[in-house]
Amino acid sequence: MTDGLLKPSSDFVFANLFGVEKHKRLLICLLNAILNGKPTISSITLLNPQHKKQRKNGKSTTLDIEAVTNDGTIVNIEIQCRRDGNLVTRAVCHQARLIRDELDEGDAYDSSPNIISIWFTDYRETNRQYHTHESLHTFRATPLDDPEVSCEKSRIFIIELPKVDLKKASLNDMFSIWMFFLKNPELIPDEFVQKVPEVHKALEELKVMSMSKEFRAEYRAHIKAENDRRSRETNAKARGIAQGIAQEKKNMAQKLLAKNMDITEISEITDLSFDEIRALKTV
Repeated sequence: MTDGLLKPSSDFVFANLFGVEKHKRLLICLLNAILNGKPTISSITLLNPQHKKQRKNGKSTTLDIEAVTNDGTIVNIEIQCRRDGNLVTRAVCHQARLIRDELDEGDAYDSSPNIISIWFTDYRETNRQYHTHESLHTFRATPLDDPEVSCEKSRIFIIELPKVDLKKASLNDMFSIWMFFLKNPELIPDEFVQKVPEVHKALEELKVMSMSKEFRAEYRAHIKAENDRRSRETNAKARGIAQGIAQEKKNMAQKLLAKNMDITEISEITDLSFDEIRALKTV
């Protein structure tokens, strides 16, 4: 959107709306609408979302929002605007990092905190029909046992916003009211806004953000940086594939040279030049 409200389902807007100290009650209200009493959150402490790599060639991670609740549960909320690989695998990796970072030397594993990851997607991530999916560690079924939950310390929620039917939103459903705000704040019914003070506050703050030239400039810079990052990753992947193909051709040529095959035939098979093939003889 250029003239209307910015999208709260954008990671940059979402983090600035829900992941800042002055708006913690908005985040608490949203989380309670999603978790529905498991647990009920009364207070929250925002944490540093940056997790630095632990080894030279490791991968650093910056989360959208990370917080700890009043009962010690670690909550990570992520917004995905584009399909970017296997989301469930990414969520599991994020949770493993969060658990590792919370345990000190000598701590018993039972003392590890509960971890809840909530991933909103602005696209259809799964083939499942419902919009919200909770993943837990489970035992597979065996010839003697039914499947059962093995551990609830690690929970992953995936909420696919395109699958949320706003026509079914009601005043008695806090979850649907928040989803309406995230999907289409410009059309959210006034009775929803008046029903929930936190939604009213979120809408007012979103209007302020959207009218701010400075914030819109930061938003555009963020989008550009993300596009540049994706472009670099795509180019690096393409280079890696090209290098792999080139190396396979060289490997094939070396095997054919070892069998004393004529260079002309090797060139036809591998698409390598005569000079490239001759160079392989000296390797």
